[in-house]
This record gives sequence, structure tokens and C-alpha cells, in this order.
Amino acid sequence: MALNRKENNMNENILLAMIAELNKQLGDKTLGEIEFKARCTYLQEKLDQNTQELEIYRSVLESDKDLMDLFNEIKNKNEVTN
Repeated sequence: MALNRKENNMNENILLAMIAELNKQLGDKTLGEIEFKARCTYLQEKLDQNTQELEIYRSVLESDKDLMDLFNEIKNKNEVTN
């Protein structure tokens, strides 16, 4: 009988340790996923802002042929020198 109680107590302690470790690992995993999602959301917002800004520049260039020609001239010079 005493051995059975000792064994049960040991098994209970092992189960409690397993539950504690599982809880820790799930917490770490959840934090990692939350951080990943936050970073993705931030980067998507920055990408959207940059895309909008690019579209503004593009529409300005397309609205003025002289400006577009000047832009292309400078772009070509930079491509040659780089």
C-alpha cells in the first residue's frame, strides 16, 4: 500500500511537471505567433504605404511628358554609372 501511494504521488508529480512544461511551451509558441503576426501586419502596412506613394509618383510622371523624359534620362544615366 505504501509503495502504491508513493508511486501515485510520483506519477502525479510527473504529470504536474508535464502540464507545467506544456503550458510554458504553449505560452512561448503563442507569443512567437503573436510577434510574427504583428511584424507581418506592420510590414504589410508599410508595403501598402510605399505602394500608394509609388502610384502617386507614377501618376505624376505619367501626367507630364517632359517630366517623364527627364526622369528616364536620369534613370538611364544612373543605370550606366552603377
